[in-house]
Formats: sequence, C-alpha cells, structure tokens
Amino acid sequence: MQEKLEDLYQVLESVLPGQVFYGTKSSINQSADYIIYQEISNRGKTYADDKVQAREATIQINVVTEKKNLKLEERFELYLGLSNYEFQMLSEFVNEDGSTNRVYEIKLEVF
Repeated sequence: MQEKLEDLYQVLESVLPGQVFYGTKSSINQSADYIIYQEISNRGKTYADDKVQAREATIQINVVTEKKNLKLEERFELYLGLSNYEFQMLSEFVNEDGSTNRVYEIKLEVF
C-alpha cells in the first residue's frame, strides 16, 4: 500500500508542487492553495479459503484553494485521469475563511 500512496503523492505533487500533505496540514497559510490526502478505509474485497486475496483502499483527497480555482481543478482532474486514477468528486463547500474545499475519492486495489 505504501508504494501506491507514494505513486499517488507524485501525481498530486505534479499538480501543486510543495503543497501536498498526508493527513492534515498543521500550519495553514491562508493565502496558499494545498492538497491533503488520506487513506480513510481499507477493506477486503476478494477472499479465497477465508483469506483476503485483494483489498480495496479508499483515499480521500481535499483540494483547498484560497478562492474558487477552475484551472487548478481542471489540472488536478486531468493529471489523475492521465495517471489512470478513477475518481469521484464528492462535494465542494466554502470554508469559514472563504476558501474553497473540494473533496474527491479514489479507490485503490491492493493485492
């Protein structure tokens, strides 16, 4: 799983260099756009002889921008697609500080 997360990190880093964080971002710079990604579940998907043969990990990705940024959203979705990541955009909302938070989900199969 670690290798798959590292591969995903490289894709996200190419979208927004230096502004990609795993889990949480402790010191938030209000004027900077950033991406936070995190594994939120890891479940057995395929079983044989009562043992897991394949797992499905769910990764949540939050793209936070100072204000609505269509170009960054398009670039983010394009890079995920070009890297063969199937994604779902789950929600978008405005934070208290006026920044925009766009939440995505991707599924990774782990054998």
